[in-house]
Amino acid sequence: MRASSEALGRNMADVDADIPPSPAANRRRMWTALAVLAALGVLAWFTLDGTATLPVKGYSFGGFGFSSFALKIRWIPELILGLFAFRVITANMRARLEDQDREQSGRSQ
Repeated sequence: MRASSEALGRNMADVDADIPPSPAANRRRMWTALAVLAALGVLAWFTLDGTATLPVKGYSFGGFGFSSFALKIRWIPELILGLFAFRVITANMRARLEDQDREQSGRSQ
């Protein structure tokens, strides 16, 4: 048998107040993660050969299309690391907004 929060004599505002802030909202952790991703990007840039290419076949669908081109392999890890950096930033923003919402809802009740 599960006890509800009312049976314990606490309402949901008290429960939300007990939750510590999310570690993802910590700006220091975000900047550290971005610095690590930047360092990996620099290492990948200077490690990979700048002349190696990956042939990309052209594509056309209706009014959209592009012609064939040679993609430098050096840009592939940069793109992937850039997507990770975007994810780190958006996760940090989301966590900070959730913490602000939790603080505001705790003050209003």
